[in-house]
Amino acid sequence: MDTYLFNHYFTIVMKKKPRKSKKLSKKGGAKKTKKRKAVKKLEFKALKKKPKKTAKKAKMAKPRKKIKRAKKAVKKSKRTVKKPKTRKTRRAKRAKKSRKSKKIKALKPRVYVGKGLLEQLFESQPKVKVLKFFFRNFQDVFTLKQIFRRLRTNVSLVRREIGKLEKLGLIKQKKAWLTFERKRGGTKKEQKLVYCINTDFDFFNELKNLILKSTISSKEELINNVRKIGNIKILALAGIFTGDETAKADILIVGDKINSRKLNTFFKDLEAEVGKELNCSVMSTREFNYRYDMYDRFVRDLLGGKSEILINRINLW
Repeated sequence: MDTYLFNHYFTIVMKKKPRKSKKLSKKGGAKKTKKRKAVKKLEFKALKKKPKKTAKKAKMAKPRKKIKRAKKAVKKSKRTVKKPKTRKTRRAKRAKKSRKSKKIKALKPRVYVGKGLLEQLFESQPKVKVLKFFFRNFQDVFTLKQIFRRLRTNVSLVRREIGKLEKLGLIKQKKAWLTFERKRGGTKKEQKLVYCINTDFDFFNELKNLILKSTISSKEELINNVRKIGNIKILALAGIFTGDETAKADILIVGDKINSRKLNTFFKDLEAEVGKELNCSVMSTREFNYRYDMYDRFVRDLLGGKSEILINRINLW
């Protein structure tokens, strides 16, 4: 036999795998190999298969990527470009902080009385309001909350003017026990910080005489604002406006179709300007004519005293 054929025959015989015996098949060796192959095939198929995207997820994926990219671009632009801080931005931030801290609402100042000599002399209308309030109530004591409610003006301006006057020594602060009414009834006492005028100030009497003489600087503005309330027939000033302490009322208004809401706001703003609670009398034309014809003492004394009549459309005399 040739060497070539022998080698060829030898390689074929050696490469052949031995046949499995029937004994192995009976024991279950062949079954195990088949199961392993089947498991491997299933695993291979599972790896090849990718989870299919639903229609909704496929639609949502693209816009989400775009939004993320846009956000990143905005962040980069903010980092690179910074707006320079100006006075306006600083003031706006301070104003926001002050608004959050304050519990009392800052009311816009409604001016029913024009600028007079005192306003021009002191160069500040809030300062004149504060001085009038304290000099007309020099025997009383007030908290900051009560002052803000009575003056009906910007809170920050009033606080600043009080601080200035406190440095001068005209206004002083102290702690006092105050009584408050409870919502359910009864009263309670609390110790609070209060403000009052210093009567030992060097020019107390001189300033008091000067400030108490000034009541209304512009009577034309007062008349125009009263006419907005309704159909006014008579407007008479007395008491605190004329310096007559014996008068039973400070202001008399006679008219028809008077708006109660506007009338209430008018009186509150006028009280804030004057610095004291006013005794006001409001009548209809029918009631006034009846009381005047019956020689009512209140009406006759009010009109016959030191009163100043600004509107007279009834022609009583």
